[in-house]
Amino acid sequence: MEELKILSPGQRLRKLRKKLGLTQAELASNNISKNYISMFENGKRPINMINATYLADTINNKAKEKNIDINITPSYFIKTERDIAKELCDKSLERVSNNNKLNKYNKYRELYKAIYLAEKYAFTDLLAKSLKLKGKVLYKNGLYFCAITHLQKSLLYYFKEGDNKGVYNSYVAIGKSYFMDQNYHMAIVYFNLASKYGNEDNMLYFKALCYYKKGQYEVAKGIIDKIIFKDERVLELEKKISNII
Repeated sequence: MEELKILSPGQRLRKLRKKLGLTQAELASNNISKNYISMFENGKRPINMINATYLADTINNKAKEKNIDINITPSYFIKTERDIAKELCDKSLERVSNNNKLNKYNKYRELYKAIYLAEKYAFTDLLAKSLKLKGKVLYKNGLYFCAITHLQKSLLYYFKEGDNKGVYNSYVAIGKSYFMDQNYHMAIVYFNLASKYGNEDNMLYFKALCYYKKGQYEVAKGIIDKIIFKDERVLELEKKISNII
């Protein structure tokens, strides 16, 4: 994808300059020389906020004269490639998380971008989040095996980050994926793992549900009895078990 090729600050200036049909000399002034612009574009010289402000204002004014829609800020020439990559990664995750109208193809496209950038620029926290989110999208589409694969990968990065909440949520999501795939034994394994990092009552409910599905009603009842705070779903399952035993 061309959009995943992130330009250096100098390359960004060169791209805009050529889009406007300007030479380096035409962009220069008494305060910023053609040689400075050349060295900046070639990554041989850094830029400060004063010069970045001048370049942004000049580019915006030249674009306005040519009726070209460009409106950039000085930070565009200050931000590093990692800064831009992180912004793009965050935007992709936000689109998938908050846009219910996004179709399946575009969700996978955005998640591919987020995972690619997070891996390339070593954003461990964003990589964990991207993999978990893709696992959840795959789960919603009924692709449980693929969901488990991505969720298990997310666990590795959550452990690296020391993010116990992320570990808990991934364990739960893997357990649910195995449950939907009717592999109740593995679902119980992951719900047990999740119970070490989060809501014990919630995991007891899921484990009881697994044993209920396996036809082990006495075991399911024993687990239900351990739940302290029983919500509607727990009470419903308890009633179903009571009607059988």
